[in-house]
Amino acid sequence: MTARIWESLVAETQFAAELTLTGLRRLCSVPTGPDLFPWGSKDLNYALHVGMYSYSSGLERLCKLAIACNGYAATGKFPKLPQSHKIGKLLDAVEVLTPGASMHKAEYLVRPLDGLDPDLTNTVERFADGTGRYEHLDSLWKDNAEVNTYNEWSALAAKSSVSEEVRRLISLREAMAYAIREQLADDGLESTAQTVMEDLQLPMYEPSVGVVLSLFRKARWVSTILDVATAYTDPGLPILGEVVSPTFIHSSADFFNYNIARISDDEVVEEELQAAYKRIHAREAESENEDFEETGIEE
Repeated sequence: MTARIWESLVAETQFAAELTLTGLRRLCSVPTGPDLFPWGSKDLNYALHVGMYSYSSGLERLCKLAIACNGYAATGKFPKLPQSHKIGKLLDAVEVLTPGASMHKAEYLVRPLDGLDPDLTNTVERFADGTGRYEHLDSLWKDNAEVNTYNEWSALAAKSSVSEEVRRLISLREAMAYAIREQLADDGLESTAQTVMEDLQLPMYEPSVGVVLSLFRKARWVSTILDVATAYTDPGLPILGEVVSPTFIHSSADFFNYNIARISDDEVVEEELQAAYKRIHAREAESENEDFEETGIEE
């Protein structure tokens, strides 16, 4: 295999993995109920289209990479890849592949199906195939255009759930944002650090996180098949698991921890936050005492 093809495979895998991860992160911030929209506005639901655009494109590319590399492993040639954006058909094509054995990853080699399917796959396919991607533009000139992606997402979110561990990590991330903001403000860096805080303070909605983790498991399955196909075949193939494994080949809770909440060591973080909250509460109490003294009011 030429160096150019090797580089193309690695670059395409990096591109697909980052697109997929970017989409999953953004989708965690999709509000999932009318009461979550400020002032009755639905402006924030564009986050859904940003996330779906990245995720659907990334998943499509991961599927095509898995098909291509498995074809090369079997025949020594890359097969001609389907040009459509039919996510369901691509997932079906991945399912019939026969990658080599990998005992420590066997549980991730089985196509994941949960209570959100087939609706979840259909929603991703509708978006990827153009109907969802262009629904807002289409509505400008088509009287019968369906602007339905948000409604479909909300229906999925209503049926989703997360584990207690993921719920704890969501709360921990919120606590991190509060503690860091308070510390920066105390150091006189509130305005300076505003851009740094924007990402950390981005809200996460638990129902959307539940849908995201179902989407993640699809990406994990395809990534595992790609990993195994390039690790146990012709030595000319780059080991693409080195690209996808650090991001996708984890349990759902670990993926959320390391790649969504981005908490390195949750036990250490909890200890640091406990100490930080003590300092914050001490400063608040001191400030209150000073206010009482200035007004001449005794406690």
